[in-house]
Amino acid sequence: MKSMFVKGGIALALAVAFGVNAQVVDAASIVPVQPTVEVVNANHPGIVGANTLLNAFIQQHPKAAITEIAFDGEDSQIKYEVEGFDATGKYALKYNYNTNQIGDTKEGAYKPSLDNKAFNPTRILAPQTVVNFAFAQAKGQATSLNAWSVKNEKGRFVYEVKFGTANRHEIEVLMDAFTGELLSVKGVK
Repeated sequence: MKSMFVKGGIALALAVAFGVNAQVVDAASIVPVQPTVEVVNANHPGIVGANTLLNAFIQQHPKAAITEIAFDGEDSQIKYEVEGFDATGKYALKYNYNTNQIGDTKEGAYKPSLDNKAFNPTRILAPQTVVNFAFAQAKGQATSLNAWSVKNEKGRFVYEVKFGTANRHEIEVLMDAFTGELLSVKGVK
């Protein structure tokens, strides 16, 4: 698998930009999911950057609940996003590594329906565990990690992991964010 290498320290860039002093958020205990192949670890840019942005979001909005965490490395752009809300509104913190642009925007007012979309990031499976398990489902066809996200999909908290293939197709794997249950695999031939 071609791994994505990033020139420089994403964590350092985000920490400097936000003055992040918050303690790193740890994921919940790993739920055994098999088979597992380690293609990324906690130090992979797709994991480190998302965790750093999550910590920056928590520092910027300490009373906010989290509704989405995402990494997108498609189209030679490396982007991270964290969304959440508190009593004052819905917020999104976005970071584009390639342009070094950071944006913290208010995306609307608080609505009670947001409560059902919130999750505790310390209770879900660690993203590197999910990506590794999803890679195993690609049956050797994945050549790059394109994206991953975790959010509420139709009442269930789901990780969506996308890989690129050598012939420019996409493989998409959906998993339950809490249990690791495999929900679907698309694009594997």
